[in-house]
Amino acid sequence: MTTRGLEQETAFSPGHRSFGLAGFRRLVGTLEAEAARLFLWLPVVFGAGILTYFSLSQEPGIWLASLLTLLGASLLIALRRAPLGAAIGIALLGFALGFATAKLRTELVRAPVLERELAFVAVTGWIEGIEQRPNGRSRLTVRLVSLDRLPQDETPYRITATTGREAASGFATGEAVRFRATLMPPPAPARPGGFDFSRKAWFERIGGTGYAVSRVEKIALQTPLPLTIRLWAAIDRVRNAINARIAAALPGEEGGLAIALITGDRGGVPDEVQQAMRDSGLAHILAISGLHMMLMAGTVFWAARALLATIPSLALRFPIRKWAAGSALIAALAYLAISGAAVPTVRAWIMMSIVLLAVLLDRPAITMRNVALAALAILAVAPESIFQPSFQMSFAAVVALVAIYETLSARRAAKAGTDLPDVSPLWRHFRFATLLIAGAALTTIVAGLATSPFAAFHFHRIAYYGLAANLLATPLISLLVMPMALLALIAMPFGLEALPLAAMGFGLELMVSIGKTVSAWPGAVDRVPAISGVSLALIAIGALWLCLWTRTWRLLGLAAIAGGLLLGTMAARPDLLIERDGEAIAVRSANGELALSPGSERNYSAQKWLEADGDDRNPAFAAANGAFACDSLGCMTEAAGLRVAYLNHLAAAEEDCARATIVIAALYLPPACRTPRLVIDKGRLRREGAMAVYLSDDREGGLRVETVADAQGDRPWSHYARIKDKKR
Repeated sequence: MTTRGLEQETAFSPGHRSFGLAGFRRLVGTLEAEAARLFLWLPVVFGAGILTYFSLSQEPGIWLASLLTLLGASLLIALRRAPLGAAIGIALLGFALGFATAKLRTELVRAPVLERELAFVAVTGWIEGIEQRPNGRSRLTVRLVSLDRLPQDETPYRITATTGREAASGFATGEAVRFRATLMPPPAPARPGGFDFSRKAWFERIGGTGYAVSRVEKIALQTPLPLTIRLWAAIDRVRNAINARIAAALPGEEGGLAIALITGDRGGVPDEVQQAMRDSGLAHILAISGLHMMLMAGTVFWAARALLATIPSLALRFPIRKWAAGSALIAALAYLAISGAAVPTVRAWIMMSIVLLAVLLDRPAITMRNVALAALAILAVAPESIFQPSFQMSFAAVVALVAIYETLSARRAAKAGTDLPDVSPLWRHFRFATLLIAGAALTTIVAGLATSPFAAFHFHRIAYYGLAANLLATPLISLLVMPMALLALIAMPFGLEALPLAAMGFGLELMVSIGKTVSAWPGAVDRVPAISGVSLALIAIGALWLCLWTRTWRLLGLAAIAGGLLLGTMAARPDLLIERDGEAIAVRSANGELALSPGSERNYSAQKWLEADGDDRNPAFAAANGAFACDSLGCMTEAAGLRVAYLNHLAAAEEDCARATIVIAALYLPPACRTPRLVIDKGRLRREGAMAVYLSDDREGGLRVETVADAQGDRPWSHYARIKDKKR
C-alpha cells in the first residue's frame, strides 16, 4: 500500500491526517535509513517471545505456541507489501517463534521430579560429573538407573548429591555407583521473585538434590553406559591428567587458579581468594567465558598466521588468514572440551565460532550482526539462557563494546586522510602506547557500565574499584596468563609444561595480589537492594536502543535507562519475610533494616534476604538485634506497629492467636486460630512456599502477601503447582 492510498483511507480530519501522516513518514524514513540494522532486533523480539512464555502464570498448551507461529507467518504474508510490512511481519513471527521455542524446550527436557523428601534411599546410577569444593567435599551428578523402589515413571533423570571428604574419593565420570542419600525436590526461591533454582534444575533435568549418607561404592551394571557419558568420561580423563600435571608443576594457590582457568575446576581456589576477586570486580576472570575463549582462540589465530607468513611460498599463494581461522576454530573446540563445557563456556564458543566463520567466509569479523547471530543461536538452542547472569552480562558487554567500536571506526573513516603522518618514530611509539592504554581503559569502562545493572540485579553488589582492578589485571591475563596457559597445553605431551606454568603462576600471583589489594580499599564493595525485573527490562531496552541504532534517535534509549534506574530506586521492600519451611522470619525494624529471628543466622534464606535488601551485615548481627522477645514457646515482635507472633510450640497458640495481629508458625495451627488478620502455618507454607508481606497495602485484611507459589505460577518446575495438581 502506498502512502497516498493510506491517506485516502484515513478517517481523521485533514489537520489530524496531515500531522499523523507526517509523523508516519518520518518514522518510515528513519527506519528505512536504518534498514541494515533491523536484523539486529530479531534476537530481541525472539527473546521477548521467550520472556512472554516464562512470564505466564499458567503453562500454555502446544496449541497456543502453534497458533502464535501460524498467526505470525500469516501476518508476514499479509503485511509484506505494506510500508515496513516485511519488517513488522518478521518481528511478529520472531516473537511467536521465541514463544514456541521456549515451550518446545520445556517439553523436550520434561522428566520426573521428586514430590517429597526421601530419606536414606538407595541411589544407583552413573557418575556424570564430580565437582570438588574448596572445603574438601564433592558434589556428584548422577544419571539414575534406579532410586530405591520408585517406579521408573517417577524416577528422576538425574540427581545431585553432596558427599563427605572421603565418601567419593577415587571415583571418575562414567563409573557405575551405588550409595544411600537423603534427597529433596529442587529448592524453590528463598523469596518471591528471587533466584529460581527449581526452574534451572528443570532444564538441566535434575529431579532431586541432597546429600549422601553412606560411602559411595563402585558396582557393575548390566545396562550399557550411555554414549554421552562415555564421551565425557574420556574427556574427563584428559582433564584429570591435565589437572594432575598442573598441580605437580605449580602447587598451592597458583596451581588451583591455573586449573580453574584451563579446565574450569575451581575446587582448588581458596574461599578468601574468590571473595577478594568478587570484591575487587575480578570474579569474571575465574569463570571461563568470552574473555578466555577469545584469548585462547585469538592467540592461536595470531600465532598460526604469523608462522604461516614466514613461509613466502604459502603466504603468497594460499589464504593463510583462513587457515589461521580454521586452526583457531579447532583450538576453540578443544578448549571447550577440556574446560568442561559449562554453559557460559558453550556460549562463548558459539560467539567465537561465528566470528571465525566470518573470517572463513570473507565477512567482517567484529560486527553487530555476528553478535545478533550468536544471541539468536544460543536462544534457539537453550531459551532458558535468557535468565542466566552470564548470558545477560556477556552480551551486554559485547553489544556495548561493538557499538563503541562501530562509532569510533566511523569517525576514523570520516577523518581518513586529514591527519598528518607521524614523522618521529619516538612520537609514533608514544602515540601507539597512549592509544593502547586509552583503549584498555575505555574497554573496561564500557564493559563495566554495561554489566553493572545486571550485576546489581542478580548479585546485589557493586565493586566500586572494578575499573582500577581490571585495568591492572586484564593486561596480565591477556599478555601473560592465558598465552602461557596455551603454551603449557601445547608443551604437556612433551613434558615441557613446567616453564610456561611457572610464568603463568607468576602472572596469577600478581593478579591475586591486585585483587586482595583493591578489595581491601575502603568502600571497595557495596550492597544494593533488589530491583524489579521491570526496572532491569527498561534499562536493557534503553541500552539496546542506544547501541543497535546509528541515527540521532538512538539517544531516546537514555530516557528508558533513566526510567529504569528511577523505578529501581522506588521499589517497595517487604516488611515481613517468612522462610519456606517456617524456620526463619525477618521483620523490618524502625531503622529500616531487617531483623532476623534468633537462631536463623545460618539459615540460607535469611542470608539471601539480607543480600536482596542491600544489607552487608553479618547474619549473626542481624539476628542479635533485640527486636524479638522470646521464650521457650516462641517469640513476639512488631512490624510497622503490628504485633507479630512467631510460634514454635502449640502451647502458645491460644494466647498468641488472641493477642497478635499476625501469627506465624513452623507447625500446624488449630482451626480455632482465626482472630489474627494473617495466619501462616506449616500447612500454608507447604502449599505456597516462602512469603513476603507488605503492611502498607490493603489486600488481605490490610496486608499484601506475595508467595513463591504465586510468583512461579502453575508451571512444570513449580513444586507447589505439582502439589496443587496432585490434590485436584
